[in-house]
Amino acid sequence: MNERLSAKLKGLPDSPGVYMMKNAAGRIIYVGKAKNLKNRVRSYFHSREHDAKTQAMVSHIDDLDYIVVSTEREAFMLENNLIKRYEPLYNIELKDSRGYPYIRITNEEYPRVELARRYAKDGQYFGPYLSNSMANDLLELVNEIYPLRTCRQNLNKPKANVRPCMRYMLKKCSAPCAQMISREKYSELAKGAACLLGGSPDAIIARLEENMLKASERQQYEKAAELRDRIGTVKKLYQQQKVVLPGGDHDVIAAALKDGYAVICALYVRAGRIIGTDINEYPEVGAIGVDQLISQYIAGRYAKEGPMCSVLLVEEAEGREALEEYLSSKARRKVKLLTPRKGDKRKLLDMAKANAQERMNKSFERQAAMRARREAGLTQLKEALGLEKWPERIECFDISHIQGTDTVASMVVLLNGAPAPKEYRRFKIRQDQNDDFLSMREVISRRYKRLTQGSEGFSDPPDLIVIDGGKGQLSSACGVLEELGLSLRAIGLAKKMEEVFVPGESLPLELAPNSPGVLLLQTIRDEAHRFAITYHRSLRNKRGLLSQLEGILGIGEKRRKLLFKTYGSVERIKQASVEELSALEGMNALSAKEVYHFFHREDKETDQAES
Repeated sequence: MNERLSAKLKGLPDSPGVYMMKNAAGRIIYVGKAKNLKNRVRSYFHSREHDAKTQAMVSHIDDLDYIVVSTEREAFMLENNLIKRYEPLYNIELKDSRGYPYIRITNEEYPRVELARRYAKDGQYFGPYLSNSMANDLLELVNEIYPLRTCRQNLNKPKANVRPCMRYMLKKCSAPCAQMISREKYSELAKGAACLLGGSPDAIIARLEENMLKASERQQYEKAAELRDRIGTVKKLYQQQKVVLPGGDHDVIAAALKDGYAVICALYVRAGRIIGTDINEYPEVGAIGVDQLISQYIAGRYAKEGPMCSVLLVEEAEGREALEEYLSSKARRKVKLLTPRKGDKRKLLDMAKANAQERMNKSFERQAAMRARREAGLTQLKEALGLEKWPERIECFDISHIQGTDTVASMVVLLNGAPAPKEYRRFKIRQDQNDDFLSMREVISRRYKRLTQGSEGFSDPPDLIVIDGGKGQLSSACGVLEELGLSLRAIGLAKKMEEVFVPGESLPLELAPNSPGVLLLQTIRDEAHRFAITYHRSLRNKRGLLSQLEGILGIGEKRRKLLFKTYGSVERIKQASVEELSALEGMNALSAKEVYHFFHREDKETDQAES
């Protein structure tokens, strides 16, 4: 421990706050919160009961910073924000806070039923649903059974002589805009939709079956068949939902943790039915316990909006009272965290725990199989190439372009046979020629010149270099390495026959196409190709968008780059309002109007032509 770090440990306050551990390069590797900063942070250095992952993290700590806050609630909020901002190595996986779709019935006089991305107090919400397809299927079913409007017309001010739209003709809307349905009957439709979405289909099925029998008795067989199909759809939609409670809405959260690998399972229970599960894996959680893990997950999961239910069933949770306060502030109502010890709620929690443990067991089995394949591949490459040891670090290069334009190169890395995305690098080729050999020479020269100079991010030498291509590309790369005075091993992988070439040999190595070594080389080659293509497409899209923006009055180079950085595509710019555009730093009201009118002029002209 250095003197600077030792001095900071001695000066830690007893207050609640957030601490940030840094390595020797100044990078934040872990963010945590504490009710008492002094006790919590010092425990990392004074306790001998840490697991291997925690010990590894502590060994890399060179410095720390901390922020004092007033309450634990503030610590929760700040910790979540800092994890998202810095993506620290040891809790990087917990930065994600996915939003799930909801279905909303609006609180208008004539309600609409629609998808919603965020929960707000502007209607009756149902969900969350774990996929868009599930939400869309349910929404389609609701629209089939209950013909509620989808338009956004203001029906508080009725217009005379309004004609129903095509949806009315197709029996998909009851046309309240044209007064084809009374307010009372429309309200009944909305209540029926809420009943169906609320997870209580029994009454709906009974009603549909009654109407089907009536239609059959009247010999309206087509209508009866239509109702039969609707019944089947409702039953299919709910057949996988298990009734576990007599009622109630809960989010149930449990975790499994072993050797720094964690799995969290969330069950979403609505009206006594499990409407879905969400299981997330976190391969590198480092210095963290189950209580911290669940607390960080909850803080991130509900960062945008609070939970829809008022009760969360949790296995454990660090800082329970502060977390309840945090969730309540997000949901704008009282939210409780409960850990039941017996009964139906405990069975739910055990179910979530069992699902998390099952996923972890499967993941460990899968990882063991992957390690075995990688080790077999590394062993075969060592033997086939006559290496003294496994090629622990393998670097692969690929070139991507279209007819010589926007030429780019990629470098991807395998560490002990596993992809290491943080080591990936991309290069924009400077020479303006449609020549893959020259492009390969340039990227090899730029990468390994930096190796000789000890440049940050390029200082680790590879045990093996893989060139995407045959003898020509390999020869170009080897020529550069020789000029730089580097004795690094390089091979070429030709796509056509998946042949492996070595320098100085006219014939490829005798390796079967499906052998472990070749499969490992294919893995890194395909990853290099994907990485290069992604970069190439981004440059091409940027060039196309910037060229379109050149025709807008008052939009110079700086504003073009600002618009591209903010929106990234024409469609997203078209969706932006004048107010949103003018709010950008560097834009004003006049330039915002020019951008808006430029992208909507074509739409306006098309509408005029059609009219």
